[in-house]
Amino acid sequence: MTGLTLSNLSVYRGPCPVVEDISLNLHPGECVGLIGPNGAGKTTLMRAALGLLPHKGTSSLARLSTAERGRAAAWLPQMREIAWPVSVETLVGLGRTPHLGPGQRPGPRDAAAIAAALARMDLTDFAARRATALSGGEQARVLIARALAQEAPMLLADEPIAGLDPAHQITTMRLFADLAAEGRLVLAALHDLGLAARFCTRLILMQRGRLVADGPPAEVLTPDNLARVFGLRAYMADTPDGPVFQPLEVV
Repeated sequence: MTGLTLSNLSVYRGPCPVVEDISLNLHPGECVGLIGPNGAGKTTLMRAALGLLPHKGTSSLARLSTAERGRAAAWLPQMREIAWPVSVETLVGLGRTPHLGPGQRPGPRDAAAIAAALARMDLTDFAARRATALSGGEQARVLIARALAQEAPMLLADEPIAGLDPAHQITTMRLFADLAAEGRLVLAALHDLGLAARFCTRLILMQRGRLVADGPPAEVLTPDNLARVFGLRAYMADTPDGPVFQPLEVV
């Protein structure tokens, strides 16, 4: 698996298309932000790409077997409630499941992957704590760590920074950019256009289930697209710290 290819992907709710005729080629080394207003079809697109929803057209990922898919892509869904009162380390360790055979116990490589994921999400000191006793934002970080422990070449994340404090939003987006720099493919649905502009190498803009724009942030976050899709006027500038994007007014 070298990337993710979607060809004429469509998802219907009854006779109505929720995602309509999307074709994309996503490559290793890209940090891709999937953006658009509520109801644009972002979650549906990712779930169909993973083979979790019936769809028309093709997804290179959905065509894999369940076992192959588990090793190829880590999935971080939007709903991230932790139901089991297990330790943080145990929960993060579930990310190693696709790499273990029936009845196989985790080995040194698995322990190293878990430790690295905890460290990347600033959770090393939380390893022995009960996951259900953490705050909502801390639980979100634990579940991101579980996805990281999977060590898959692709990471698909639905609103991964929702509920995080500003510092952890920035560190998580920087982590995603680092994963892309290491050669992985990251696809994340995002509502924070400022962080998307700063950390993503590519943005995919959706509206009403259709692809509106696809390209570098400066080419997607144009005044026309912002007004037409989001109903916004915004300020965007290149600075020594990178692109700065700030919504200013509803138009």
